Amino acid sequence: MKKLILFGLLAIGTMLTAQAQQVKFGVKGGLNIDKITQTDNAKTRASFYAGGLVNIALNKSWAIQPELLYSGQGTKFEKDLFLGAGTIKTSYINIPVMVQYSIVPSFYLEAGPQLGILASAKLKAYDRTIDIKDSMKSIDFGLGVGFGYKFDMGLGISGRYNFGLTKVYDNENAKGKNSVAQIGVFYMF
Repeated sequence: MKKLILFGLLAIGTMLTAQAQQVKFGVKGGLNIDKITQTDNAKTRASFYAGGLVNIALNKSWAIQPELLYSGQGTKFEKDLFLGAGTIKTSYINIPVMVQYSIVPSFYLEAGPQLGILASAKLKAYDRTIDIKDSMKSIDFGLGVGFGYKFDMGLGISGRYNFGLTKVYDNENAKGKNSVAQIGVFYMF
């Protein structure tokens, strides 16, 4: 079964490479507005993302864009019975694979899956910081939808919303999922 899956991935990769008209590399970064949903008293917090991308043009309208990004995520929460006001700060290494459709040559829409690998998780409350990585799931699956505009000089702007499909906490009773809105810039070499 593993050999069959590996062969299938290799065949798909070969077809994409054979059909690809143009491969471009780039960098991107910007602002995250993030929150862990379904968490009591949760508020959004600002952080950032940064990383690299490979844009593989299949034809004039369609492209596939895998990315490797560092993403600061988490949530703020208000004072409740047990905890004071505080922040949960998580860091992920995210690997989105976006399928892009160009409506006009410069403007595109995109959607695709994302795999997130938890790098760190800290809870800050009552002027103390506690490592909570062991109480979080190490893998996060999500979907992203977005848009972008490419200028002729290689510079571009983009916006994306990533919503988590899996729970972030290791506790069965906790139902929180990642919710991240991103706005940023990219540069294609």
